[in-house]
Amino acid sequence: MGAAAVDDAASMRAAVRRLSFGAAAEEEKRDAAGEVARLARTDERTKRLLPELGVVPALLDMLADGRSAAGARVAAAGALLELARGTHRNKVHIVKAGLLKKLPRLTDDKDLSRSQELALLVLSISSLANTDFPLSTTELLPFLVATLSAADVPSDTKLPCLAALRNLSTKLEHARDVVSSGAVRALLSLSLSLDRKTSEAALCILGELAAASAAARKAMEEEEGEAASRAVLETMTRHESARCQEHATYLAMVLARHGSRALRRRMRQLGVVQALLEVSLLGSPLAQRRAAKILQWFKEEGPQQSRVSAHSGPRVEGDGGTSCPDDDVAGEDGREAKDCRRDTTVGKIVRQSLDRNMKCILRRATASVDLTNVKLLATSSSSKSLPC
Repeated sequence: MGAAAVDDAASMRAAVRRLSFGAAAEEEKRDAAGEVARLARTDERTKRLLPELGVVPALLDMLADGRSAAGARVAAAGALLELARGTHRNKVHIVKAGLLKKLPRLTDDKDLSRSQELALLVLSISSLANTDFPLSTTELLPFLVATLSAADVPSDTKLPCLAALRNLSTKLEHARDVVSSGAVRALLSLSLSLDRKTSEAALCILGELAAASAAARKAMEEEEGEAASRAVLETMTRHESARCQEHATYLAMVLARHGSRALRRRMRQLGVVQALLEVSLLGSPLAQRRAAKILQWFKEEGPQQSRVSAHSGPRVEGDGGTSCPDDDVAGEDGREAKDCRRDTTVGKIVRQSLDRNMKCILRRATASVDLTNVKLLATSSSSKSLPC
């Protein structure tokens, strides 16, 4: 043990000397950063001691040096990550040394900004948002949004950035900054990702943002209204991912409950009600409960708004929208009046059939979640009849 401690002390002095006084070759810089990372992993005492020896400013300079090779800069990010892991004191030290001020320059570097090491470092630093440390989001959010919006960034890099964004969005004082940074648009785009974990993480953050921040709901409704509705619609029907459905139905609950009538009308027009019916029958137990609750809200809103359509087929307007001309205005032999009465009669028969089928669908949808006495969702539905 004594010999190992002596060797580590010698290695630490050598690594600090090479970083602090400047290694000539790129390989020496990379090796020195790698040695710092190894030493930081050995024990907590060494991890706390290294920043006091001045390695953090040297690693940050190495990280931001555009003339250095990508390998050396990624090694510097890895060393800073090992120093930050699990130690609040080192994280604060790294932030105070100027990491956040260097992030805008790192955003334009494709090799570095797309590296998992830097993303994990930012994630580690973002955990300070849940402490009393006054973490500034001015430089942090643009880096996260740019990385999440880039099409060529791998999912292994985007996932830590999503986790970092979630750390920031959990604080109410940061939620407005998150919304104004353009994160909502990036999250809506990622929610449609084919990568299941990325989609689930994006939907989770969107739901939490919408529930916590009126500004987020406003952004989803006014700026990204159709995109938000389409994201909810598509992700709710991903039956291969139960968590994706659950996050999507939670987001739909928040938007349907706290959004405007215009947003709910847009959701209906895009077919969200049909998707909710599908989820209430085929989704996970939690998604079924949420879907049934949203359907109940849509039903209770009443027929004054745009009517809720059934599971398939074109919509049929309500009774109030049909008018029949008087017989004396119909023209010769009253043919127009007869046609109108015949159409009205057929329409009533179709609606009665659809009403029975909708009752059956809702009864099936809510039976598994112990909801009773669920009445008709709407007074009009689609023109196709679904057998009970």
